[in-house]
Amino acid sequence: MEFDGSGWAEGRIELLPPSEGWSLLSPEPEARIDEHRWAHQARVFFGAELTLVQKKAYPSGTTPMADAVEVDIARTSSSSSSTPRAASRVLVMTVPLDRAPLVRAAAAAGVQAIGGRGFDALLARARRVWQVREPPIAGDDARAPLVVTAVLAAVLLAPVVPPGEATIFGVKGARERLQRLGW
Repeated sequence: MEFDGSGWAEGRIELLPPSEGWSLLSPEPEARIDEHRWAHQARVFFGAELTLVQKKAYPSGTTPMADAVEVDIARTSSSSSSTPRAASRVLVMTVPLDRAPLVRAAAAAGVQAIGGRGFDALLARARRVWQVREPPIAGDDARAPLVVTAVLAAVLLAPVVPPGEATIFGVKGARERLQRLGW
């Protein structure tokens, strides 16, 4: 993937099938990536260090229609561990919801599978899809995509459609999954 001088992905961004990535449905229509906010959420609420590989700039306040970024994520080193944790790299992509009919259908199936529970209202407000590729593109922490997904769910107030499952959940569900995986 190539990136321009503002860090925006060049060329057409095509999401993966819902079975190959964690999909989030955001009510925000813009493709703005705020590294400071993402990193703050990761550090404070998930004990992780998050950095963007491609730094983003938004000249004149404009944002791209679709974008992608590689994200390095690592567990914050605890005071009891003198060994720094190696980062894993994941790919995050975003497109307007109308360019992601398969994700929308998977989200609707997830909402139906859990009986709505308010996620039907969240789906109705969705304007943009964010997707975190599964598995990581570098590094050996298989939890990395879910950690980035959890951070984005918190920042974007977006429900999550997990790869290969007929369900949908929010930040709490992502945190519970991370806890079960030892994060």
